[in-house]
Amino acid sequence: MPSTSRALTRAARARATATGEPYTQAREQLVWIQELLDDGEFETREEAEAYVADPKNQRMCAVCGWTWGMVCPECPKGCGCQVGCSGWRHTEFMDEDEDERRDRVECPECGGDSTNHYECTCYDDDED
Repeated sequence: MPSTSRALTRAARARATATGEPYTQAREQLVWIQELLDDGEFETREEAEAYVADPKNQRMCAVCGWTWGMVCPECPKGCGCQVGCSGWRHTEFMDEDEDERRDRVECPECGGDSTNHYECTCYDDDED
């Protein structure tokens, strides 16, 4: 990726002109390609560009970041924003934080964790 914002602007304009895509999309894709290369996910720029160009890797939701290759066929939104869906895609692409919340059993009265009665305010040890 170009080392300055001016060089990035020129590269994005050249990409937008060559591909016919909007300037902002061309710029985002150039940044994305460089991030993939910096993270070591791909060894060559051609591999990273092919990955970015693949429609299944295009982001479908700006809120949760799911791509078209991650679509859940079992929920109306089809993305990670649909937290109540129990579809297998949500389990497959679940973050560690979401996985921890899934194991949590909430008390219907106070909403606290009633698994071990740590957060549940309805449970009182002195009532035995």
